[in-house]
Amino acid sequence: MIQESVGTKTPSDACKTLTQNKDWMVATHKAYRRWGIPISVQLSVIRHESSFNRDASATTSSAYGYAQALNDTWKEYKKATNNKTASRGSFFDSTDFIGWYWNEAQKKIHFSPYNARAFYLSYHEGIGGYQRRSYLKKTWLMKKSKTVQMIADKYRFQLNKCRLEI
Repeated sequence: MIQESVGTKTPSDACKTLTQNKDWMVATHKAYRRWGIPISVQLSVIRHESSFNRDASATTSSAYGYAQALNDTWKEYKKATNNKTASRGSFFDSTDFIGWYWNEAQKKIHFSPYNARAFYLSYHEGIGGYQRRSYLKKTWLMKKSKTVQMIADKYRFQLNKCRLEI
């Protein structure tokens, strides 16, 4: 399966990545249609959370998989979406999870659809942490969120240029 071969590579070209991984193209489009999260934002979050490595895991938390979802948040997602068989190692389930979280954050924070920085801060700190502005005390996270935004903007430009068809 081609999506497994990308593994630890960190794609810099969104069009090439999705063209080479048709399942990923379908997954990101479905998450966009279901939740409204731009494909460029999905890809940027996955790039920064796991470097597109399905088996990525954190040493200091229960974060695992493409989306680096925590155990409790993943359980909440599975329950809320009635997706009992969802796997954090599945690209499809990971993009759907990111979209679900995007939707939850949008309800409470109301950021622009292309504001990957605000979304990433809420994704990392939790919605409550974002609302309390806990990220302001973490200069490394502020820098990382700027990078997430820059990569999302780059991916958005690339995707607008190549106009992929499913």
